Amino acid sequence: MVSGLEVGENGYFRSRHGATALGLAYLLVGIGLLASFAIDSTAFFVGVLGAILAVTAVSLYIILRSEGVVTRDNAVIGGFVLLSLGLLFGLYGYTGLPSEVVFAIVIIVGVLVPHLLLRQTRLGEE
Repeated sequence: MVSGLEVGENGYFRSRHGATALGLAYLLVGIGLLASFAIDSTAFFVGVLGAILAVTAVSLYIILRSEGVVTRDNAVIGGFVLLSLGLLFGLYGYTGLPSEVVFAIVIIVGVLVPHLLLRQTRLGEE
């Protein structure tokens, strides 16, 4: 048992409690994000970004474990998701860029680049 989540024979989390805990974590992160905007607190927002990164990392870990192997597709997508979250944290917290520009960069890096990379190259093929 890993922190309340059962690890099944196939190496991925099978417990209903685990899925419920992950769902609640996403819900709490969403509420925290909304609260950070409502109270206009940059420090609280940065903390919520860290929580988003942690929940996303756990989700990626579960997805990769459920596949049984780390496929190139998963590795590329997971890497770009983590990179885009790092960019969100870095650009929003340490630059003076407008939030629209920051979110555009994050969407381009986290969604468009891996999609185009996997679609236009043979990187995703086994």
